[in-house]
Amino acid sequence: MDGSPRLSLVPAGPTLALLATASLLFLISTPVALAADALVLLLAFLDGRRTPEPSATREAPRISAMAAVTDVVIAVTNPAERNVVVKVTDDLHPCLRRVSAPGGADEWESGRRVEVPANSSARCSYRLTPRARGFLTLGTIHLRTRSPWGLCWRRSHTEALDTLQVQPGVRDLLRDRSGYAVRRRLRTPGLRRNRQWGDGREFESLRDYARGDDPRAIDWKASAKRRKFVVRNYEAERSQNIVLAIDAGRHMRERLSAVHERMDYALGACMMLASRAQNFGDRIGVVVFDDRIRHVSPPRRADPPALARVLAGVETRLVEPNYPLAFATLGRTFRKRSLVILFCDVIDGSVSRALVSSLSRIGRAHLPLAIAIRNPDLESAAAQPVAEPEDGFYRAAAEEMVEARATTLQVMRQSGILVVDTPPGDTLVRTLDKYVEIKERGLL
Repeated sequence: MDGSPRLSLVPAGPTLALLATASLLFLISTPVALAADALVLLLAFLDGRRTPEPSATREAPRISAMAAVTDVVIAVTNPAERNVVVKVTDDLHPCLRRVSAPGGADEWESGRRVEVPANSSARCSYRLTPRARGFLTLGTIHLRTRSPWGLCWRRSHTEALDTLQVQPGVRDLLRDRSGYAVRRRLRTPGLRRNRQWGDGREFESLRDYARGDDPRAIDWKASAKRRKFVVRNYEAERSQNIVLAIDAGRHMRERLSAVHERMDYALGACMMLASRAQNFGDRIGVVVFDDRIRHVSPPRRADPPALARVLAGVETRLVEPNYPLAFATLGRTFRKRSLVILFCDVIDGSVSRALVSSLSRIGRAHLPLAIAIRNPDLESAAAQPVAEPEDGFYRAAAEEMVEARATTLQVMRQSGILVVDTPPGDTLVRTLDKYVEIKERGLL
């Protein structure tokens, strides 16, 4: 609450009407009109002095997904012996928007009208949606209480600070894909159990040979004892290091849909990969960089909620990424051989050469995997028919960028770097597919 003893009164409609009526007295006598105005203002002041000062509290969630709709509740408490009418609103971070609804969002901007019973509380709510990741604040609650005679409103406020942690919206990102393909892939056994038989390197069990089994998996010693062919079951190795290298430079700031930047798809993939890594018992490390190192987390047991808190604060900047610095820092921080998953895109020639050189060097000690997220609009522009002479320049420029990107990705593959070239909507699923493939084939 505002600790100042000074009253903050705002004339209400009846007071303004009385002042307008009293102004007609200026046609008769100025002293009489001034006296009438003074009397109206005095009554309004006395009425305002009798106005109780309610308090307010807010119930807001601590975590939300980007573009998700979230409910916020404000409770107003009336300490007076009579009912009061209060108008309520609160301060929001610029990246938070109240959801439009009949009598909803617009009413809150000017103040939501609430009638609070005597010695009681009343609750009102609104819905909001975050338009950006990060830690977004909900600030001061502002109250205007109508006086007993209705001549004025008494303004007060409650200092309240709630922070909403906005994380990448995985469900929203998955809507960019066909629902069946996503559900089919995400229902693989790896999300429900740790054991995954395949070409991993950790021995799990023995079983009888069946047609189609790889002869290299036959355990000859066990087969000799049992007098029939027996094969070894392997499972994906556990407790390995996964490093999420997140490029936060200008290319990742590019908006690929109405709401999401390229970075949003990358962070959504990081969240889902952390959930899968938790099932495998792998450790997750994080490096976030642009032209400088913004965050480094050493490898630790996969903890999706903790990772979400880190990723919520990732911000893209309009600078070129410094790949040599990023991978030099990564090499010093992560000594054990790790799967290094880089989320990026490759268009600019000089930056791409620095990326290929840095990834090639890091590949001597680690297994690099580049997740390159395409821009569908760029590919569409490169294939668009030319109707006007000016369109030819746009198509030629788009074709050049698409060709340069394809060339860079090919050079990366030839250098022994694993590459996933994916449209935005497939980023989450293809990243998980590649991770599981690497685990099952024992590439790390």
